[in-house]
Amino acid sequence: GMDKPQSWRKVLSDVDDTLCSSGGSYPAGIDKRYMKKVVYPGVLAFYRELDLGTRGPDEWPENRVGNLVFLSARPHVYKDVSEKINFAKFEKLRLKKADGRQGLHTTPSLLAGDIASGTEYMMRNDMEPLAAKKFDNFSRYV
Repeated sequence: GMDKPQSWRKVLSDVDDTLCSSGGSYPAGIDKRYMKKVVYPGVLAFYRELDLGTRGPDEWPENRVGNLVFLSARPHVYKDVSEKINFAKFEKLRLKKADGRQGLHTTPSLLAGDIASGTEYMMRNDMEPLAAKKFDNFSRYV
């Protein structure tokens, strides 16, 4: 029925200058309105509403992965180092705030970049392969 969340719904988002500010730190982003790594006001509530919907549960069960997926240009590297860093950030965001506000409502999935596109950026300062890999991840996912 209409009370069940839509299993086909996926919420795809970038991290830098979407979830949190890059502080204008090149190449992550250009937004200087907030300090680096500051989570944008209201964005966690926005993701929650998009993911759970208006007719879904108030919370996902602990064993259920939500529909939130982050795209990252950062490459998948040796022993998942960059993924571990990102997931540590996500887990920190899941904690309730001292003022009682809800944190991130679910542990999101992550679509990472690759070494080839990362190398092109590092060696040639060419961001096009990073963008192409991010778009390729998006295209394969949907």
